[in-house]
Amino acid sequence: MDFRRALTLVVACAAWPVHAEPSGVALQQRIKAAFLTKFPAYVEWPSSAFRQPQAPFVIGVAGAEPVARELEQAAAARTVNGRPLRVHRLAAGEPADDCCHVIFVGSDSGPERAAELVAQARGKPILTVTDTQDPPAGSVINFRVQDDRVRFDISRGAAERNQLQLRSQLLAVAREASDR
Repeated sequence: MDFRRALTLVVACAAWPVHAEPSGVALQQRIKAAFLTKFPAYVEWPSSAFRQPQAPFVIGVAGAEPVARELEQAAAARTVNGRPLRVHRLAAGEPADDCCHVIFVGSDSGPERAAELVAQARGKPILTVTDTQDPPAGSVINFRVQDDRVRFDISRGAAERNQLQLRSQLLAVAREASDR
């Protein structure tokens, strides 16, 4: 699937209304998981981010157990730039900077854990994605719900500090965040 079609699919998912009832929450989790599987295709990592040419693309998940379950289903048999996509659930206190290319910190992890994981990734080729009202400094992408739709903000400065180049297709569908 080419990037435009994939991005169109992600944007369409983001446009689905999300309501407070359980089915709306489940849909919100599914949309976040879809975004998390699509984000890596719109980011350029330095070659040093991968130890081997065929090393898997690893998404670490802290908290957010329902999103982790959805993400595992969405990532099954999927590849990113020819690399298999894997999901790694991060245990409480487990560092993520040695094993993950993307770190997703759910809102239920708490602000301290979010700040800890984002700080570990700072300056390393890791895409940090948070799901919080007040994202920690250094978070590259932060989910938010606006008008009953899942949206996201991007900090270009945080991406650059983490040696990541964000493609214009991703930037076009995001809201620019202040330099975190």
